[in-house]
Amino acid sequence: MSEVEYRIIEGLPGEEVLSWVVEVSDNAFSSVGGIAEYQRLLTGKRSVLTCIAFDEGTPVGFKIGYEERPHYFESWRGGVIKTARRRGIAQQLTRHQHAWCEQQGFRIITTICSNDNPAMLILNLRHGLRITGSFLDRKEHLKLIMQKHLDGKPPRSELPHPDAVGEDE
Repeated sequence: MSEVEYRIIEGLPGEEVLSWVVEVSDNAFSSVGGIAEYQRLLTGKRSVLTCIAFDEGTPVGFKIGYEERPHYFESWRGGVIKTARRRGIAQQLTRHQHAWCEQQGFRIITTICSNDNPAMLILNLRHGLRITGSFLDRKEHLKLIMQKHLDGKPPRSELPHPDAVGEDE
């Protein structure tokens, strides 16, 4: 197994970077849009970060996100090609993204995860994201809203209820 190279690209990604993202997406998800679609969806977004993993010069994983609003970073899309899974690539991409967010002064990382994607759900939980809500996408697909507070405060849904009685009371 060769060593995986990670590249961190700040700002709106150009066509070459998006071609790598699309290449991984096509393999990992059987496509979620081409270069033009990514350009359209990212236009106007602030603090865009793209993390790409390469194995022997071939893109094998990516994670892309942007500033949702002040102090909130949306971890928007990511994936690893099928033949490169279970090698820690998604974990390392997540580490790079979260470290960058801390360096940039973001307070909260947020993402939406499909309930039927246990690998992504587990990855997010392992990296400190917590489920803070849910909704039905197109009234049929359960999506989980997840957040990680970089300042160490727990998400609101995890704060104790004011009427809760502690052990020492």
